[in-house]
Amino acid sequence: MPVFRKSTYLFFSAREWWVLLLKGVLCMMVLNFCFYRRMIAFLFLWIPALFFVMAERDRLAVKKREDVRQQFKEMLSLTAAGQRAGYAVENAFLSGYEDLVHLYGSQSSICRMLRRIKAGMENHMAIGPLWKNMGEDCDIVEIREFAQVFSIAKESGGNMVAILESTASLIADKSETKKEIALIMSAKQLEQRIMNLMPLCLIGYMNLTSPGYFDSLYRTTSGMLIMTGCLIFYIAVYLWGERLGKIAI
Repeated sequence: MPVFRKSTYLFFSAREWWVLLLKGVLCMMVLNFCFYRRMIAFLFLWIPALFFVMAERDRLAVKKREDVRQQFKEMLSLTAAGQRAGYAVENAFLSGYEDLVHLYGSQSSICRMLRRIKAGMENHMAIGPLWKNMGEDCDIVEIREFAQVFSIAKESGGNMVAILESTASLIADKSETKKEIALIMSAKQLEQRIMNLMPLCLIGYMNLTSPGYFDSLYRTTSGMLIMTGCLIFYIAVYLWGERLGKIAI
């Protein structure tokens, strides 16, 4: 399953899409400078640029999904506090809405979710299925699992405060584990990025310091075929490295 997934609550701003587009254009320009030096090459260089943009988009989607987890964890803590203060569990979800607006903004994912919860309550809809649908929309397993446990506990009269606090604690523990793994992997990921850039830097350095050194590769058919083979190999190694660097928790 791809990392990126279109979602009502997990969305990119116009500025973020423009940044991704600019990165794609920059990728095409760098590849053309290093491998072809021909305007016509832009007709197919959008393909590797697209792979690059998709990888950048996936990184951003992972970060946004983690942000939603943290927002959800904070909401659970506020909901538990609302329950201890005497709110019914349905109203306890909304008791910390203003605090979440101050923390994350009214257009944050968790605030949009709580507005849907409020609309569902006004239409006499069950909260458990609402959370489950939102968890599936965001592709966040913690929200889906919480919805299932919440529905069962509400029917059987379980301890809601304990469930809320336990779920928040599990999300926090998982987040800490991810941070520890990211810290361990950061050095290797930096090495990978340096190795990804090294061939392009070497080609660019030779082109700038020794003009004409690669002319036979840029101006002949056989040279262009060799450079195309090198580009395909480079892209394959880049994608392989990206795949090895992904660790799902």
